[in-house]
Amino acid sequence: MPNHFHLLVRIKPDLVLEEVVKGQNGSSTEIKGLHSSQHIFSKQFSRIFNSYSQAFNKENDRHGSLIESPFKRKLITSEEYLRQCIIYIHQNPISEDFTKYPYSSYTTMLSKSPTSLKRDEVIEQFEDIENFIFCHKKENTYEF
Repeated sequence: MPNHFHLLVRIKPDLVLEEVVKGQNGSSTEIKGLHSSQHIFSKQFSRIFNSYSQAFNKENDRHGSLIESPFKRKLITSEEYLRQCIIYIHQNPISEDFTKYPYSSYTTMLSKSPTSLKRDEVIEQFEDIENFIFCHKKENTYEF
């Protein structure tokens, strides 16, 4: 899976985002237009991708675009869809044993090491760690 990656991101509610916008410009601003949650989300990811591209280009003595097109996003509309997305993301590098893929969060989810991932919240979607593992062993046949 060297040519793309998957992220599962929860966007904070508009009330929280309103505080972020307020902190950026020092005044109260409604979450609409250029300050809409979708615009804020896109802008933040643009910054991440640009920073990564600049660092990669510098490290590899190269120039030009690294990320070819805008990212795709899908709205998670149910708890079941959320679970299936988690499984899909972990099973995606299937050309190898996904449990050993070094860039997957799967092993981090199983470990006790400190992480910035919301491990407990993810495991809770599957009730417990045993069911998390069990669900990942099954073939994902969910229709995306």
